[in-house]
Amino acid sequence: MPRKFLIIGAGLAGTLTAWELRKRGEYFTVYDSGAASASRVAAGLFNPVSFKRIVEVWNVEEHIRVMLDTYYEIESSIGAKILNKTPIMKVFPNKQYRDHWQARIEKKHDVAKWLSPISNKAPEGVVAPFGVGYVEEAGWVNLPAMIDGVRKLLVEEERFEKRSWSISDGVPQGFDAVIDCRGVGAKVDLNKIGYKLAADHGEVLTMKSESLDLNGNTLNRVKWLMPFEKETLKLGATYEWGVEESKPTESGKKEIIEALSPALSQEIFDKMELVNHQSGLRPTSHDRRPYVGEIQPGVFILNGLGTRGVLVAPATVKRLVSNLFQLIL
Repeated sequence: MPRKFLIIGAGLAGTLTAWELRKRGEYFTVYDSGAASASRVAAGLFNPVSFKRIVEVWNVEEHIRVMLDTYYEIESSIGAKILNKTPIMKVFPNKQYRDHWQARIEKKHDVAKWLSPISNKAPEGVVAPFGVGYVEEAGWVNLPAMIDGVRKLLVEEERFEKRSWSISDGVPQGFDAVIDCRGVGAKVDLNKIGYKLAADHGEVLTMKSESLDLNGNTLNRVKWLMPFEKETLKLGATYEWGVEESKPTESGKKEIIEALSPALSQEIFDKMELVNHQSGLRPTSHDRRPYVGEIQPGVFILNGLGTRGVLVAPATVKRLVSNLFQLIL
């Protein structure tokens, strides 16, 4: 008798879980309540390097490989471009950071394979007195386009329903297992049973600029500035704990602008026009690693993907689904 799975939530985690089960020819349904999702606000950046200490992101080789394969597969099926490879141009904030970057390369640190040699040249309008370095294997995923494209397939196949669910509901009749991918929406449920899921509030700006050309790179200096659609750029992001209701704030906008403005000439910055200001709550675990596994008989979770969700989610989903097949006979 075929197994049937119930996926709760249709953000990044739920969409990729549905995709993996669909690829494997499994029976499943997705319930989504329609609640706000951080996946629709996130810029979708991926980057193999943690810039704070200039080290590799955990398990990055597997994550990059599976991530690229997965998003290219989805692109092909939904007929829309979602994966954008855009190198990150790190604007060094001071001499000490520049020297640290150089030392990583000279000492052949594990992270060195992702780092370019230091350059003293930057695109016109970018202010970089201490030079720049590049991370080539970086980019962004158009999450709204991916989520909408996969949802369209699921609706056509009658696998999608607008419905709510909570952990107390357990495994509904007719299903063999539930995979809870609700993100912050599961916070109350998970905290009750000992999982320290937190909500990390983030704000993102969209700016229009006809004069700034980053040569296809994403600029990073404390915050990031990412080429998006024609003549528009995404700027972000903020990180704030203890926020219960997400909404754009003047303080968030000011924080982003003040962090990035030193990296741009005054002439360029004065001509930029704010066209959108969004916010969302990222689901984050206590150690920044996802929560994955069975929490009660037949109920599994995939949550806490945090700021690196685009990078780590595809491989995490594959491992979760493989374990499901071993546990659900």
